[in-house]
Amino acid sequence: YYDRGALVKVTTHTVIENLLVGMGLVTTILLIFLGHSRAALITAINIPIALLIAFCGLVATHTSANLISLGAVDFGIVVDSTVIMMENIFHHLGPHGKGTMIERIEQSAREVATPMTFSTLIIGVAFLPLFTMTGVSGVIFAPMARTYAFAIGGAICLALTLTPVLSSKLIPAKSEEKESFVMRVLGHIYHPLFSWGVRRANIAAPFALVPILATVFLFPALGREFMPKLEEGNFWIRATLPMSISLDQSAKYVGRIRSILRGCPADPAQVCDEAHRLHPEVLTVVSQLGRPDDGTDVSGFYNIELFAPLAPFDEWPRGVTKDKLTDELNKELSEAFPGVVFNFSQMISDNVEEAVSGVKGENSVKVFGNSLESNEKVADALVDVMGHVDGIKDLGHFQSMGQPNIRITPNRELCARYGLNTGDVDAVIQAAIGGQAVVQVYEGEKHFDLTVRWKPEYRMSLEAIREITVSTPEGAQVPLGELADVQIVDGPAIIYREDAVRYSPVKFSVRGRDLASTIAAAQTTVEREIPRCDKTTGAKVCRPYDTRLEWGGEINELHEAEGRLQIIIPITILLITFLTYSAVKTWIDTILVLTNIPVACTGGVLALLVTQVNFSVSAAMGFISIFGIAIQDSILVVTYFQRLRETEGHSIEQAAREAAEKRLRPCLMTTLVAMIGLFPAAISNGIGAQTQKPLAIVVIGGSIMLAVVARAVQPPLLVVAHRWFHGRRDGGGHPSEGIPDEYVEA
Repeated sequence: YYDRGALVKVTTHTVIENLLVGMGLVTTILLIFLGHSRAALITAINIPIALLIAFCGLVATHTSANLISLGAVDFGIVVDSTVIMMENIFHHLGPHGKGTMIERIEQSAREVATPMTFSTLIIGVAFLPLFTMTGVSGVIFAPMARTYAFAIGGAICLALTLTPVLSSKLIPAKSEEKESFVMRVLGHIYHPLFSWGVRRANIAAPFALVPILATVFLFPALGREFMPKLEEGNFWIRATLPMSISLDQSAKYVGRIRSILRGCPADPAQVCDEAHRLHPEVLTVVSQLGRPDDGTDVSGFYNIELFAPLAPFDEWPRGVTKDKLTDELNKELSEAFPGVVFNFSQMISDNVEEAVSGVKGENSVKVFGNSLESNEKVADALVDVMGHVDGIKDLGHFQSMGQPNIRITPNRELCARYGLNTGDVDAVIQAAIGGQAVVQVYEGEKHFDLTVRWKPEYRMSLEAIREITVSTPEGAQVPLGELADVQIVDGPAIIYREDAVRYSPVKFSVRGRDLASTIAAAQTTVEREIPRCDKTTGAKVCRPYDTRLEWGGEINELHEAEGRLQIIIPITILLITFLTYSAVKTWIDTILVLTNIPVACTGGVLALLVTQVNFSVSAAMGFISIFGIAIQDSILVVTYFQRLRETEGHSIEQAAREAAEKRLRPCLMTTLVAMIGLFPAAISNGIGAQTQKPLAIVVIGGSIMLAVVARAVQPPLLVVAHRWFHGRRDGGGHPSEGIPDEYVEA
């Protein structure tokens, strides 16, 4: 018996563990950077409150809490606004602050309110593609989008209201800002880098092109798949036997298959207990012979489905993984039952895959055509050709033909010699084998046809059928075997149809390689080895003009999701550009802010390559997440740079260097808390962790790149861009290094 509640319980435990560890790590990072326990706790308290607000939103919109909607939420991103507010409040407190405690808190809140609000809006807009997803990806990621929207919206409200109030109540007015040990170490690393970059801006600025070029060249190297496989902790195995197998013979195979899966000895006389089993990872095996649970799903005795729940992974012997166990069981079963096609999946995945691909398999190729024989011939050729493609597993052809039929074909010439036509012969066959109504029987108002036919011993074999006699007009009795050809032929057992067109399905899985490249290689091989009949030059099998191939399964979901993202992401970037321009007020600074996006994307791509994780819809959601983080960090520096230029009259070089130095701590804090918040999800290997892992890896890689590369290249970019902008505006030349702009302009 399969209790899905066990899976829900395990995945819930995985989510709770990731959330609690993520909260603890974020709080630790805040304490390390601020060096003040009360300030860190005031910031951290917004995490559970923001989560509570998200829960209220989910309840109000009747949205379920699930693995992705909660497990993939990065509390670092959620509390970024609070981090910025708290860092600036803490910066203004101390013995040298001007005004009362309330005035200093109000002043610090006003300084960051506008850029923080725009940054939060930009993060919210960055999640717009999540709301537009449809199909399977929409069902998976729409709850995540709502959760993020509610949590981020609640966090910005808390940052503008609760954080200043708690700061005024809990932080002493005489608190002195002291750099923590970590910030002093980072300052010794970053500050000389800022000074060198500002002095050698023309040399340092071109390095900003490196991330852009790296993204362009490295992204095609990523493998692509629709979604990572969600580990359920079980096997769902389907065995497809010859179409004409009997119930008794199929039942004999079921017991042996169960024994192999459990790892029992080959000798049935030996006891199969825990001490003698070869596969203790398999707890038990439950088999279904014939049709599946759904009575409307027609299936014969050739179909065997087996459910095998597995022991917890931490109880498995060292070195044994599910992939290795799958390959080992597949090898043992294939050797024990040559010619039988086995398919390995999982309980929930099998249902989803069948709904997506249209056949009982993860992916499919459907051969559409009017002729069943031609479709079957092409499908068999597909199996032979695709079997040589790396990554293709569980390859099998669902046969339409294979049902033994008795075919009786009257010979017109012989019938004519005896004065018979084919209709006379057909009438005898109908009466002798199929039955013929000879009279009606009445029971009150009810009446029924009384049907007669020959006894079974006279119609149950080819020899008996050939001995059935046909009366001629002269009264002679001629055996049917002398008038017609009686033989057993293969006929269709199942006719697959879609849109009223016949097709023959070929199913396959992809393991050990990414989905997109595997399908591309298979399609190229098929086009080369099985060309159109009008194009072939000696191919063994070709496709008739009325035959077409249709690839189904996860690859279609991937193409649909990618096509939608190719439209939505540019629109999202345009909206982000508009909001950024509204925040920084100049197009040159807007461009400077947007240059952080390719830097973050490069980090995400490198992280996927290093961890050998394929690009998927989950990873795409990670890239969308770091869009907002990248813009937020850049806006913090650029708006502070503008304030230094406009209100304090700093030169371009002075403003760029000071903006980088003063905003180093909040920028590092926002990127690091975003990274640390998803760190548990990135390293978790428990059941249910696979779907959120790519998202977490991308966010972590992008955050590292923002913390390292973006911080280094942004000051020289500010210098070079504003020198060029002011020189162009003033008619040529640019201010000399170290000389305030107002003197040059005067």
